[in-house]
Amino acid sequence: MRFMVFVRSSKPVAALHGDGLLRAGVLLDAGDLVPGACGVSGYWLIDVRDAEEAVERVRRIPLPACVVEIRQVAVV
Repeated sequence: MRFMVFVRSSKPVAALHGDGLLRAGVLLDAGDLVPGACGVSGYWLIDVRDAEEAVERVRRIPLPACVVEIRQVAVV
């Protein structure tokens, strides 16, 4: 299953902290988005077994003072 992980922070973090996901072989894409009203946002696109694994992998990443949203991607 594929999941999009959105990270909102005061500074770019998504591209920097995706190393663990890359080493685990689940990272498909990562990047930082254009700064908006809520600060800087970034994303990871990961491919894991289920939502529980997605949450567990994101919990292992040190993301201080961030808002994280995990959403399943529909594969057509």
